[in-house]
Amino acid sequence: MRSPTPPDQPDDAKRVLTAALLYASRGLRVFPCHGTTEGHCTCGKAKCASPAKHPLIRKWQKQATTDEDKIRRWWAQWPWANVAIATGEASGLVVLDADPRHGGHESLELLERQHGPLRAARVRTGGGGVHLYFAHPGEPIRNKVALLPGIDIRGDGGFVVAPPSRHLSGEEYTWL
Repeated sequence: MRSPTPPDQPDDAKRVLTAALLYASRGLRVFPCHGTTEGHCTCGKAKCASPAKHPLIRKWQKQATTDEDKIRRWWAQWPWANVAIATGEASGLVVLDADPRHGGHESLELLERQHGPLRAARVRTGGGGVHLYFAHPGEPIRNKVALLPGIDIRGDGGFVVAPPSRHLSGEEYTWL
């Protein structure tokens, strides 16, 4: 792995660590993901399959944590890292991921026409999509790609990149 330069935005490192600690204090299990620098994924692979969105650590499912000391050590080692939240029973979350490049906004509108407004915490992703955070129902929820056009589910064994992480586009994930 190449040695990344400092974050593209000078305050990113402190803000991401602060967010990771806040999520952990609320019982959400977090871990570091590769970030972005100079428009490239920090993994250094020219053809990275998931730029600025893949784990920096092995066995992240077991290592995702709420432990403040561990989180501080990770971000001391990788201050440019994005923060990810483990979904599913681990954090009590299921996340609906709507990607506009594949019709996610239209599918989300269809769901809301059929079922009424979806009451969920919402995040605007750096790529123009949206994540909807729901409470985990207590029974297994599998990850599913293309549940509907442009709609994926992140459940048990999955994760999402969370605010204020930075997308490869340079845009920040933000709470709506």
